[in-house]
Amino acid sequence: MATDYDILVGKVAVDNARPDVIRTENLIRISRENLRFLLGFEQEVDVKGSLEATIASYPEYETAMELAIKNRPELSDLRHRIEVANELVKIANAGDKPRLDLKAGYGFRDLDVGQDHHANGSAWSAGLFVTYPIFDGLRTRGRVSQARSNVATLKIEEAKALDSIKLEVRDACNAVREAGEIVKALSSTVGQAERLLYMAEKGYEYGVKTKLDVDDAELNLVKAKGNLARAKRDFLVASVNLERAKGALGEEEGDPRLKFKSQNSKLEKK
Repeated sequence: MATDYDILVGKVAVDNARPDVIRTENLIRISRENLRFLLGFEQEVDVKGSLEATIASYPEYETAMELAIKNRPELSDLRHRIEVANELVKIANAGDKPRLDLKAGYGFRDLDVGQDHHANGSAWSAGLFVTYPIFDGLRTRGRVSQARSNVATLKIEEAKALDSIKLEVRDACNAVREAGEIVKALSSTVGQAERLLYMAEKGYEYGVKTKLDVDDAELNLVKAKGNLARAKRDFLVASVNLERAKGALGEEEGDPRLKFKSQNSKLEKK
C-alpha cells in the first residue's frame, strides 16, 4: 500500500512529534503543582471542565484607563502621600511664625513656714504665652526646602507610575483584542475541520477515500480544537490581566472570568 520512503517519512514525523508530547506532559505536571501550591493542598489536584470565552465588544482604552486611575492602589497611595507632604510643607513653613500657647496647671501645695506655720492647700495657674522667633539660623527655610523637595519627588514618582500604568493598560487592551480575533478565526477553522472529517468519513464509506485520509482529517480536527482551546485560554488570561491592570480584579460580581463555575469546572483531590 505504500513505499519504504512513505513509511520512513511517517516514522520521522512520529519521532519529531514525541518531544512536543513530552514537553506538554511536563507542562501539565508543572501546572498541577502550581495549582496545588496556590491552593495550599498537600495532595495532588486536577481540574476538569470546559473553557468558555464569550467575546462581546472589546474594551476601550480610555474607559479602562479611567478605572485604572481611580482604582489602582499604588496611585492612591502616592496621592495620599503627596497630600501628607503638602501638609508637612505648611508645618515646616510655620517654624518662623509667632506662636501663641495657653498653659495651665492645677495641683496641691504642701509648704511649711517655721515650726507652727503651714501654707498647705490647692494651687493653680494659667496664662497665655506669646513667642516670636527672631532668628533661627535659617533652619525653617531649610526644612521648607526639604519638604518641598519631598513633594516634588513624590509627584515625579506619581508621573512615572501613571506612565507605566498607561502602557500596561494599553498592552492589556491590545492583548484582549488580539486574543479575541484569534478565537474568532479559529472557531471557523474548527467548523471547517469538522466538515472535512465528515466528508472523509462519507468518502471512506463509499470507497473513494482511504482510512489514512480519515485519520488525517481527524488529526486536523484535533489540532484545530487544541489551537482553539489555547486561544480561549489566552483570551481569558488577557481578560483577567486587563482587570488587574484596571485595578478592578474581583470587583465585578458575576464575571465568569473571575470565578470558578461549579456547573462547568470541577476540582478533584487525588
